[in-house]
Amino acid sequence: MAIFIIPITVVFLMLGNVFSKPFEVVFTEDGLVVRGRGGFTVPKDAVVNNNVVCIRRSPVRLELRITHGLNNYLIPLSQRQYDELVNALNTYWGWEPPECPRVKPVAPETAPSVGEGVLWRWSVGKYGILYHIGWVGAVIVLFFIALGLYGTIGTIAWVFNWRGFLADLTVGIIVIVIVGVLVLMTRGTLRLLFGSNAREVVLTSDGFTVTDRSGNVMFIPRDDALDSICISRAVAYGNWPYWNVEFIMIISYGGVTYKVPMDMGDFNRLQEALSRAWGRGVRDC
Repeated sequence: MAIFIIPITVVFLMLGNVFSKPFEVVFTEDGLVVRGRGGFTVPKDAVVNNNVVCIRRSPVRLELRITHGLNNYLIPLSQRQYDELVNALNTYWGWEPPECPRVKPVAPETAPSVGEGVLWRWSVGKYGILYHIGWVGAVIVLFFIALGLYGTIGTIAWVFNWRGFLADLTVGIIVIVIVGVLVLMTRGTLRLLFGSNAREVVLTSDGFTVTDRSGNVMFIPRDDALDSICISRAVAYGNWPYWNVEFIMIISYGGVTYKVPMDMGDFNRLQEALSRAWGRGVRDC
């Protein structure tokens, strides 16, 4: 099987501790191959007939969009990469990728209420509770860490015959500094996993509606939503997949960026709702 296009490899940056793996997009004489996390293969005829691949044009760049099941990739292309792709597909497939369709929905004036065509809803409430539970556990762990550090460092000082008020004060300062650093690291991790500047995110057939912590409502039309939203995988802790944050949804639209943590259950429900309503899922970051 001859590969006639140089693989397009995208290695994307993470937010804090959020990470993901690089992937490859390869066109062969027989079809399309996407390698990496959630990789898949699509035969040539399915690519041509099922709108798996299209070209998204904007005033600032060209993008290759690949949609297959719940997988959705959006890959920036230079003009040279675009020309090479089109020439290769014309030569070997006798086909040119079409432009992605653009939908012009009407934006609602307010956030949708229950029963108004809501397909999926995310709320910060559960994750706020998990954030506070995480702090309770962290305080308990840090307390015992402080005791252990104080005992260990104090023993070392005693072995070297360093005793008295100055020794106790020095040991106490060292313990406070170490525990203080651990507190800052813990706070950053908990904010990364459970913190969000959004209060609610609602999916309807027309687009996404985001309500921030101040009650401001922002609507993202369907045509722009999947270009403005992506998913990154977060570090999960423990063995409770429906209570651990495993995904971070990044919403960047209109100069505003929201970070939305999601467990496996919320993520699966979002992708299923998008697949049924829009025929595609949220792309990887």
